[in-house]
Amino acid sequence: MMTAQIIQESLKTTVFGMGLVLLTLFVLSLILDLMKVFLAKKTDAKNEEYIAENEEEVLDDETEPEANNFEDDTQLVAVIAAALAEYLQSPVSSIKVGKIRKIHEKTPVWGLESRIYNINNRL
Repeated sequence: MMTAQIIQESLKTTVFGMGLVLLTLFVLSLILDLMKVFLAKKTDAKNEEYIAENEEEVLDDETEPEANNFEDDTQLVAVIAAALAEYLQSPVSSIKVGKIRKIHEKTPVWGLESRIYNINNRL
């Protein structure tokens, strides 16, 4: 075989292999979509009512502006230091709170709804 024929055969093999992989991934994607359609849990009416009731509460909480951002920082620092001291079982004087900041500025609505749902069902 000549070099041109070898390159041509290797390109054919490469294209065939890549096409086969893409086709297989597409078929797997279709199978997963069909499984989602046929095996999805049906939500009951009680659960839907609960979600509808709490959705308004979550949306109301998000739209309210924060009234006092930094007014009671000393009290907040004291509470955080006391909680850490209790958890670590060490004296409060050994805890130094340097900076207080939010890690996650905004929780999505579905996350808040899930927390409220879990709290109400477990307590």
